[in-house]
Amino acid sequence: MQQRMTALGPGSERILRSCLDVIRPRGSGFDQAIEEDVLAQVDAMLPHLPKTLRTLFPVGLRFLEWGPPLFARPRRLVRMSRLPAAEALEYLEGWQQAGGLRGGLLLGVRTLLFVAFYQHPEVLRSLEVDWESRAASLTRERAALLAREAQ
Repeated sequence: MQQRMTALGPGSERILRSCLDVIRPRGSGFDQAIEEDVLAQVDAMLPHLPKTLRTLFPVGLRFLEWGPPLFARPRRLVRMSRLPAAEALEYLEGWQQAGGLRGGLLLGVRTLLFVAFYQHPEVLRSLEVDWESRAASLTRERAALLAREAQ
């Protein structure tokens, strides 16, 4: 059963899902089926954004969704979530390169999605990242350094 987002409605979830499908890394250990977990993590982060961003984020997502007639090259009378993957990627890259409010919105979307994606346990495992072991190792090294300095 698919988990529904609670911080945003189904329309925003559909837009974020289509962005994730297009921009997430593929191949080289990144082919895990973790989309639902990533979206759930983004949903969990949204209430912690400043109130202005929480309020305007869904509006920005709608601009992103309905922007192809104005911003896609070539212009298309279609929603972003209905574009083929290659065209959607080109469309999103156009937003990123535009800078200003459009670029900032896409940067925010990418940041939320990538933070949730790259912190997923399966992705960390595929990257051979073990934060707990690394923290324990650094703590031991720091303790040894402090003990040497104390002598």
